[in-house]
Amino acid sequence: MFYEKIKVPPPTFCPECRMVRRMNFRNERTLYKSKCIMCGKNIFSAYPEKSPLLVYCHDCWWSDKWSPLNYGTDYDFSKSFFQQFKNLMARVPRPGLSYTNTVGSEYLNYAVNVKSSYLVFGSHDLENVSYAKTAAHSKDSIDITTTLWSESCYETVDCAKCFAVLFSRYAENSQDDYFLFDCRNCSNCFSCTNLRNKNYHIFNQPYTKEEYQLAPDWIQNCFTKKLAR
Repeated sequence: MFYEKIKVPPPTFCPECRMVRRMNFRNERTLYKSKCIMCGKNIFSAYPEKSPLLVYCHDCWWSDKWSPLNYGTDYDFSKSFFQQFKNLMARVPRPGLSYTNTVGSEYLNYAVNVKSSYLVFGSHDLENVSYAKTAAHSKDSIDITTTLWSESCYETVDCAKCFAVLFSRYAENSQDDYFLFDCRNCSNCFSCTNLRNKNYHIFNQPYTKEEYQLAPDWIQNCFTKKLAR
């Protein structure tokens, strides 16, 4: 009834397609080789070189060589707001990538306080991290997503305060673990789910420290037998 009163027509796209349309302005992880239109330097950019948009390198965009105030224009009430906004967006220069305070990290976007990292997106406060998305306060890790305050991790998703945790999701305050799901305060666990405050577990079953240390040979034998079938 509300939409009828304000004369908004029913949607012609499904909810997911409408979401895609709302978000398609943001290119976060596709980088192109391009050039700064001000200084001519080769750069990596979120916009392809043939894009009609005016793209500056990071240094030029933050410099005093140009003023965004020069692109101001009066609003015309007789024309569509969206068309005028589109024209304004097309005329105003934009940075090829968005980042602040980065060192030795060229391949990134939407990043802050990143050092010696590669292909990092939507993240901050990272060091020696590669292939990361929405990660923060982490170091010496690869292939991490939404991983916070962690170190020496690989293939972790939605994890926090972990050390040397691999192939895990929803792990927290854990270390030296493999293949965890929804575990807290665990160490030396392999392929476990929903554990709390546990050590030396395999498939959610407890083992002694000595038995657990033999696990690599046992696991390797299992995989070898399976592949030999």
